[in-house]
Amino acid sequence: MKKLTLILGLILVMLQLSCTQMRTATGGGGSGVVVLDIGHFIGGDGASTPGAVNGKRLTECTWWYEYVYYTKKVIEDAGYTCIVTNRGNAPTSEPLSTYARRAGVVQLNHPDKNGARYPSRYHPDRVAGGMVSADYAIKRNAACVVFLHHNSSGGWTDGPSPSLIICNKHNGNRLGRTLARTLEHTVLNHGMDNGGRGCTVAVRSKDADRSAGWMNACDDSGIPAAVIECAFLNNRKHAEYLADAANSRRYAEAVGEGVVNYMRYFGNEKRHYRADEDEADEGSFGYAAESRSLNVPGAKRLLH
Repeated sequence: MKKLTLILGLILVMLQLSCTQMRTATGGGGSGVVVLDIGHFIGGDGASTPGAVNGKRLTECTWWYEYVYYTKKVIEDAGYTCIVTNRGNAPTSEPLSTYARRAGVVQLNHPDKNGARYPSRYHPDRVAGGMVSADYAIKRNAACVVFLHHNSSGGWTDGPSPSLIICNKHNGNRLGRTLARTLEHTVLNHGMDNGGRGCTVAVRSKDADRSAGWMNACDDSGIPAAVIECAFLNNRKHAEYLADAANSRRYAEAVGEGVVNYMRYFGNEKRHYRADEDEADEGSFGYAAESRSLNVPGAKRLLH
């Protein structure tokens, strides 16, 4: 009898350990799915360096196509599922097509045209360019989504640039701050000269303010979201750092480490969800029911 009790006790301990490991791997009850979205699209590459840096001309979208594999690998090595998306069509030229296949990029085949903006299929009064990427994260019930960008403000500057991470209002604060702190401890002023400055975290919640529409759509669905705008391509020191392949890999891995830190320590936090789709939320263009027929002046204006 004692032997049977001992065996049953050992089985119970093993089950408890197994459950603990499962909770850790899924962020404490979340989906365990992390979505990384490469900003912009091929042919609409976003920010770029004003000139060549060490023989290279860096552009926002193509840089992330090349290095997102390393971000994804850090996240997957920690036990999470990681999906990389891009709202554009698959690149057809080499080496970009090889990079896309290596990272398993899910091409959403919906590049923005002429600045057009679109309503979310889940929250129709949220209207923005690039909404298809947010909708994909919502569809996958992502534990968090990180939109991968580089910033630029025109011209070359040798001084520090305001490294920035943008997060959604209700769910993204922990994610934004964890990413910022991780980048500060690994690359910012640790190889990538930022003049001793850290990384600012800012909330964006007014729908008409660029990315806020799709950030809010994620917020409405209880998904923490953040936009990485940490490295400035118009900053000579940042650009020189990223022109080196080893440095670029380190930067991409640091973003992955930030995501893993968030998932491990905050992935099980209680989420905020939009309580009533028919009630206007701060920053929205109007009532969702009206927006479904595009009967909202702001939405009409942005939809062209």
